Amino acid sequence: MREKKVLYVTTLTPSEIGHGGVHRSYQILHELEQVVGPGQVLLFTKHELLAQTEQNENHDQGHPLGTGPRLKQWASHRAGTAKRILSNPYRLIQRTQFATGIHPSIRNYYERQVKNLGGAVCVMEHAEFGDLIAINQKYNIPTISCTQNLDAFSQNLELLSNNLTAIRSGKIDGKQRAGIYAAIVDFANELQILAQCDERLFISKLETGLIGGLGLTARYYPYVPVGAIRSRLVSIRERRASTRKEAGLFILIGTASYEPIKKSCEWLIQHSRDHGLPEGVRIIVAGAGTDTLLAPGESIPGIEFKGWVEQEEMDELLARAMAALVPQRFGFGVPTRLAELSCAGVPMIGDQHPTYALDPPPGFHVVDASWTSWQAKILELCQEDICQAENAYESWEVAQPRPLGQVVNMMLG
Repeated sequence: MREKKVLYVTTLTPSEIGHGGVHRSYQILHELEQVVGPGQVLLFTKHELLAQTEQNENHDQGHPLGTGPRLKQWASHRAGTAKRILSNPYRLIQRTQFATGIHPSIRNYYERQVKNLGGAVCVMEHAEFGDLIAINQKYNIPTISCTQNLDAFSQNLELLSNNLTAIRSGKIDGKQRAGIYAAIVDFANELQILAQCDERLFISKLETGLIGGLGLTARYYPYVPVGAIRSRLVSIRERRASTRKEAGLFILIGTASYEPIKKSCEWLIQHSRDHGLPEGVRIIVAGAGTDTLLAPGESIPGIEFKGWVEQEEMDELLARAMAALVPQRFGFGVPTRLAELSCAGVPMIGDQHPTYALDPPPGFHVVDASWTSWQAKILELCQEDICQAENAYESWEVAQPRPLGQVVNMMLG
C-alpha cells in the first residue's frame, strides 16, 4: 500500500528566520509533517517552480524548437495573456498587484510530479496557483486553500485606500474609479478560485467570517509559533525573566514592503514627528525596508530605523525592550508577531484593529486611535518591568484551533 502524501504549494519558502509570511509557511509545513511524516510532504515553492521554467527555457535554447512547437508555445503564451485580460478588463485602465495564472511549463512540471502519486492532498497557499486545481482534480487530489491573506485585497490595499480617499474628498477621476472596480473584480476572481477548493482555511477571523458569509465553508486557522521558532521565543522569555529591561526602550518590528505594515508604521512615524515621544522613550524600528520609511537625510528624535537585522540582534532587542509597538490599523490577515511576542513574554501596545481578526494573546494592550492614548500607555509600561506569565501564554495557545491536521486526515481517508 502506497504511503499517503501531502503536496504543499507556497509562494514563500518556509523558514524559521525572516518575516511573518515565511514563519506562517514554516508553521504549515511543520504541522503537515506531524500529520504524515517529514518524508511524505512534497514542497513546491514559487522559487523552485520558477527555476523549472528557467531550466526548460535554457534547454529549449540549446535545442531549437521546430516551427510547429514554436507556434504552439507562442499561441499558449498569447492565450494566457488574453485570459488574464478577459478575467479583469478594468486592469487595462488601472493595473493591480494581484497575480493569477502560471506559466504552462510550470503546470506541465507539476503534473509530471503528481500524476502517479495515488492518495494525496494538496495544500495551496496563494490564488496565484489556481491553475493547478484542475490538475489536482484530474488525479483525484483534493485541494485545501490556506492563504496568507485575501490577496486581492491585501495586494491592492494601497490602490484601494488611495482611491477610496479620493472618493471621500470628492476629487476622484475615471481612472481611480476603474481602479476600485479592478480590485473588486480581482476579488471576484480570487473567490472563484477559493470556490474550486475542497476546503478553505484562514489565518484571520475576519476572512473566515467573510468567506463563510458568502456561502463557502471556511475554517479559522490562527498562527502560533512552532518548532524552532517557538523554542527561540521561549529562550527569550527566560532571559527576560532574569534580566532588567532597558529603561524607555520600545521596539517596532515589521516588513515595510508589505503595504498594511508600511501604512501603519507611517501613521506612528507621522504622529511621533508632529507631537514627539514621551521624555526618555526610545523606539527602534526593525525589519526589511524599515530603513527606507524616512526620506534620505531625515531623522526623528528618539527613533532609530535599523532596517533588516540578523536574528541574533533581533533576539537581543526583544530581551531588552520594555515592550513592542504594533500600530497595525489597516489590512486583512493578522500580524504574526502578536503570538510570537506573547510567547516571548514581551508586552505589546496596539490598535484595536487586530482584535477583530484573532483572540488577543496575553500581554496585548489595546489603545484607541489617538496619539494621546498611545503616549499614556507607553508611559505606563515605562514604569513597570513586565514579563508575561508563561502559563498565561500556554493557556491561550492551547485554546487556539488547529484544523489543518483534521482536514488533511479527513481528505486522505
